[in-house]
Amino acid sequence: MMISFAILVGIVIEGLCFTLFAGDSLYEFKMDWLQMVSIVLTGAVCSLPTIIWLTDTDIPKKKFIIRMVLHCIGLYVIVSLFGWLFKWYTQADGFIFMTVIYFAVYAFTWCVTLWFHKRDDNKINKALDDIRDEE
Repeated sequence: MMISFAILVGIVIEGLCFTLFAGDSLYEFKMDWLQMVSIVLTGAVCSLPTIIWLTDTDIPKKKFIIRMVLHCIGLYVIVSLFGWLFKWYTQADGFIFMTVIYFAVYAFTWCVTLWFHKRDDNKINKALDDIRDEE
């Protein structure tokens, strides 16, 4: 769901940028039903590479980094392919913009996910400390 939302936001930002900077005569921003379906389909297909995170619970740091790089590249290939197939971009500048949005969203998602995990770990540690103090 986050991937689909991020793609939608990226397309809207791209449309706004091109409309504001290119002028009305050069670029017309519109979204049809096929683009909306393509966004949902891309989000569903992008959930498949996430399976690599479900196989192990405790993995070494090196293996974690390798999986994260493979996951990032896999999702990038999927998003780029779907973007090309569904014509989210037609020129190199559109592809570059989509690439920048993709990596920004990927980094943001990991930062938020790690922050949530750290927050949960802190809550669990505090609860365990409270239980130890009562004993």
